[in-house]
Amino acid sequence: MGSRNGWRGPAGKGCFMTVGNELFGRAASSRRGALVQAASVLALGAALSGAAASQALAQAASAGGAVDQVVVTASRWNTIEGAISEKKNDISVTSVVSAEEIAQRPAGNIVDVLSHVPGLSGYSDMGLGQAATGERQYVTIRGIDSSYNAYTLNGIRVPQADPGSRALSLRMFPPFGLQAVKVVKTPTSDMQGDAIGGIIDIRTPTAFDFTGPMTRIHAEGAWAGLADKLGGKAGGGTVQGEIARRFGPGGAFGVYFTAYYDQKNSMGEAIEIGGYVPTLAAENGKVTDFSKANGLSATSVRYDGYQNKIQRYGGNFSLDWRTPRQSLYLQASYGHYEVTGDDVQRSISTGATSFYSNGTTFSPVGVRPGAYYQERDQTEQTGTLKLGGATNLDRLSLEYEVSAGYAENARPDYVEGSLYGPTDPGSALIDFSDPTKNGLTFGSPATAAYILGLDTVRLWKVQGSDSASTNAVYGAKFDAAYKVDGGWLDMLRGGLDINVSKRDQYQHQFFGANGGNFAIVRADGVIPPFTDSAGPAAGAIPGRNLPSFMDGTFPGTFRIFDRSVFQALAVPNKYMDHFGLDPVTGLVRGNPGAYTVNDYMRNSVHGTESIYAGYGEANLRFGDLQAIAGARYEYTDFDADVWQVDGAKGGFQNVANTYGQLLPSLNLVYRPSSPFVLRGAVRKSFARPAYGLIARSESVARNTLTDEIVSISRSNPDLKAAEAVNYDASIEYYGVKGTILEANVYHKDIDNFIYAAASAGGYPSANTESAPVGGVIISRPENGKSANLTGFEFNVRHTFAELPGAWSGLGVGVSATLQRSSADSGRPDHFGRKTWLPRAPRTMYNLDLFYNKYGVRANVSYQYTGLQLNGLTGNNLDTYLQPVKSVDLSLSYAFRKMVVSFAVKNLTDNVLFYKTLGKTTQYLGTQEGGGNGSYVETGRFFTLGVAYAW
Repeated sequence: MGSRNGWRGPAGKGCFMTVGNELFGRAASSRRGALVQAASVLALGAALSGAAASQALAQAASAGGAVDQVVVTASRWNTIEGAISEKKNDISVTSVVSAEEIAQRPAGNIVDVLSHVPGLSGYSDMGLGQAATGERQYVTIRGIDSSYNAYTLNGIRVPQADPGSRALSLRMFPPFGLQAVKVVKTPTSDMQGDAIGGIIDIRTPTAFDFTGPMTRIHAEGAWAGLADKLGGKAGGGTVQGEIARRFGPGGAFGVYFTAYYDQKNSMGEAIEIGGYVPTLAAENGKVTDFSKANGLSATSVRYDGYQNKIQRYGGNFSLDWRTPRQSLYLQASYGHYEVTGDDVQRSISTGATSFYSNGTTFSPVGVRPGAYYQERDQTEQTGTLKLGGATNLDRLSLEYEVSAGYAENARPDYVEGSLYGPTDPGSALIDFSDPTKNGLTFGSPATAAYILGLDTVRLWKVQGSDSASTNAVYGAKFDAAYKVDGGWLDMLRGGLDINVSKRDQYQHQFFGANGGNFAIVRADGVIPPFTDSAGPAAGAIPGRNLPSFMDGTFPGTFRIFDRSVFQALAVPNKYMDHFGLDPVTGLVRGNPGAYTVNDYMRNSVHGTESIYAGYGEANLRFGDLQAIAGARYEYTDFDADVWQVDGAKGGFQNVANTYGQLLPSLNLVYRPSSPFVLRGAVRKSFARPAYGLIARSESVARNTLTDEIVSISRSNPDLKAAEAVNYDASIEYYGVKGTILEANVYHKDIDNFIYAAASAGGYPSANTESAPVGGVIISRPENGKSANLTGFEFNVRHTFAELPGAWSGLGVGVSATLQRSSADSGRPDHFGRKTWLPRAPRTMYNLDLFYNKYGVRANVSYQYTGLQLNGLTGNNLDTYLQPVKSVDLSLSYAFRKMVVSFAVKNLTDNVLFYKTLGKTTQYLGTQEGGGNGSYVETGRFFTLGVAYAW
């Protein structure tokens, strides 16, 4: 029976590799000539890069510091060759990313590494400005949105706190302190069933992953190129320490511990369009299908400057006891992610007086300036604790564990502020079909000078809130396997799995009227109109002016505001009644009004979701053919109290539901000869709706005369889980020196499809229907219809070991994914129109050129992710993410017990987030999900590191 961290050797002992001078180079006297050859190879092979300090030193430490000899006994599972070996021996279609490969990839977090796995893509959105940090947050498997994946840490369910999605934010997981990450694309029945896309299992090390005592310190400096260019804080750094020791009789006890602290600074520049109208006046208000309009014209443009300070800290701990018949372990992990971010916006709106001044075509009159500030502070934390063991009773093997986990997402004291100015009578035209150029054309220099001036706009109002969501998970798991020995029935397995999740969420609005505007009043107490604000001018607000914005795309002076002004206005005045004088009548009115219990409790939810699962499976062997046939049953029981707003009244209402899923599966593997492996799988899987779709606050509308209920807007606890039947087939070839060649085909049929594209800070744009129930209109999310996905994956990796001398260190890796998808969201305004699956690009490919010889490691990688559907609209022009291209470079040199490394992420300075309305670049995207920015630049990121192990 397999151990929790992979393969176990004879008598339950791990299989290890002692690495000497093939990693760190031969003796100094023989190294110089080899280095000359290696340098020649690098020069002739173009700019290569590669290996990182942490993995190289891990191997050195595993060799007990012996770097002047070569003793290879087996492939370690935290090396690339070891990961390939694990993949080969698995029953499922998998991809295993070893610690060695993780270390070779320039990465801010683990997403940057996983996006290079065949069939996977990483992304971030602008819901909370994440794309502007330069780091990705989510991972999709084979074009299935990340909310359709399952996530485990050392095999246990990772708690996830975001009510808007089942996706797990991976930005808190740094690319170190890991043994491997395993992606299972065809899970068996002993694994979680809510995994239409697949399962991502993050594995941390134990002392048994090293052949001897290991102590290592890793330090790294970071530099953000764009932040430096814009005069912001650009530096950062990482420090990590880890230790592994085995002790006791026969080294049966082991302890491993790592801790890290990571800090980075970055800046981002973004542009988006505020809205579009038909170019022809005759079509305005009549043509709702924008794809049939005779052109669209932009009515406003927004420029956003972001500055971010990112901090991560945490660690892993493992205490193990292993004997041939018994093992016990205690594992703990903690990760904390925190971003302190500021978003400052300048906006220009045209057509404030008229869109069609000539009566026929778009000819706007009236230009209005604006500015905006928004805090982008967020914190995420996740902790897990796992206690378990395994007992080997000859033919019978038992595994058992209990676990607990906690996750929290928070946005404390979130503040925003708006600045406006009077309307200019002039005109302006906006065209950002090419966002790299200035798309503004003003009717006169005087209009341009007025609109772009820093003293034109003044602070009018602030808003704010304090929000958080938490999830505490408790679990227990038991597995038993019986080795039959003899005949075609090889093994029987079964088990039970219980997870109970306690969820809480709140959003306390700072001001009344559901978080309304708290305007700065004049000295006489009058609330001014927004075009005649009473606050300070933009130029008078503390801050700094940027030397340029997007290389002159914004033709004026762009100022980054200091947050202190907005905080000082909002935070001391939160949770209070606020009134002022109406500027017309002089009577007292709300600013925004009385603060009520509904303003504080409106978005509160408390609930429990319990999952009870059991499975049974048989391992069958017919010569070279192996089959695992099994079935899993998962029963879900959730119960929640949600806050209901009913006029001035409010209170908790209960929602609940139960449902079960029977999930049969069949995995086949055929090994006709040592190099070849053929696999096939058929399985049923499902995906639970986002928690916020089944348990969210409600609102009641009443007739003002009769007080009868007219309508209710609520969540839908009766939403069905999306169900899928998955088909997979693959052929794989394994050669020497880590050579692999594989081809996979797959198909998924999905019913009860719920449109979901994980977006931080928002809820999925599921099909929402309004229907009369007993004379009351009920609005709630509903299931969509069907979807399907068909694809082909290809992957090859080869080291040219057959070449002479230094050339034998060269290698190449190529992977490609081609797929087609179709989905019917069921939205009434789509009238049966089919779309792609969200986040399912038709084309993805990766190219890697690497070198590993004589202590020199280098890697240059190119990644392409094709056009993706991002969001659904009602105007028939859905939003898309344009293709993303990126090049990463890394280089390291190992000598004795030290490794020095250098890496560049986004070497060619590509734009990694580019959203449009429609599939072409003709119409730059508009705001979606509360985020600001459709074309986002974040620049290059550099790291220089050193590690030492003993």
